[in-house]
Amino acid sequence: MMMKNQSIIKNIIRSTVFILLVSASLAMLHSQTVKQNADQLILAKGSLKFLIISDWGRDGIHDTNKKTPGQLKVAKQFGVTSQKIHASFIVTCGDNFHDGGVKALADPFWKVNYENVYTATSLMIPWYITLGNHDYEGNVEAELEYAKTSKRWIQPGRYFSFTRKTQDSTSILFLVLDSSPFIQSYKNDERDKHHVKDQDTTAQVLWCDSILSTSKAKWKFVFFHHPAYSASSTHGSTLEIQNTFVPLFEKYHVDACFSGHDHDLQHSRPENSAVEYFGCGGGSETRPAGKSLFTKFSKASLGFGVVSVTRSTMKFSFINEKGMRIYTYEINK
Repeated sequence: MMMKNQSIIKNIIRSTVFILLVSASLAMLHSQTVKQNADQLILAKGSLKFLIISDWGRDGIHDTNKKTPGQLKVAKQFGVTSQKIHASFIVTCGDNFHDGGVKALADPFWKVNYENVYTATSLMIPWYITLGNHDYEGNVEAELEYAKTSKRWIQPGRYFSFTRKTQDSTSILFLVLDSSPFIQSYKNDERDKHHVKDQDTTAQVLWCDSILSTSKAKWKFVFFHHPAYSASSTHGSTLEIQNTFVPLFEKYHVDACFSGHDHDLQHSRPENSAVEYFGCGGGSETRPAGKSLFTKFSKASLGFGVVSVTRSTMKFSFINEKGMRIYTYEINK
């Protein structure tokens, strides 16, 4: 009887070990399949691929004794990812220079914060620049002037639009807004720290309406600094953007909006909204992330966004400073 029991126990152990090994193998296979599928979608034939980064400019290599590891780590991976996916261009969502912007065209901060940090060959592509509140603390005109001398710094105005096409000629509209002049607390500041009081916000809204209403593009993407929706406790949602621009985004069927300001990575979509909102503020520093009813993803992480667009699909991913794909989302038309 004892030998029979021992035989039964051995069989049970063998069966358990076999099940565990099979489960582990299946889990590994699933993980590899998910990663492979994600890579294949990002590198889909004929797709337009670009990167998004925000809140990225922070000390750079200004002082070798005071390096900002977050910016340098992200910058390195930014170049690696750009090379891997053959990115066509980059869009920033503002705060290109912490903490007080640049002072002039000859400001040394251009080199120590940008030119000497983002040095990878794969990053020598167009950078379409959005302004943030920290840029407004400096000299915005200096950034606009720099665009006239740089081969990759593209900034034709405080707000602007451009179009790109996929290989099959699917048209994509890119709308870059200037959100700082709409923030009431900036306008109420007696010191005028952000230098926004002379900006014509009505003209920008009318321009935005005109561009969106006349665009025949299949895809419409909008970029600005202050998030319409954010669950972060540091800044959170921006009512001025919700009240002024969100109705236009819904009316003209904008597909996705990209912002920064909160130093984390987020994806939001309010109930009954057809617009996806991505917060890409992990370019150099992190702060605590939060969650709300509109939150689909939120993480206090360094990183940036990767977008791949075909005629029928937009694939978005967050990549952290270690090169890990920590979130992926797909929009289908």
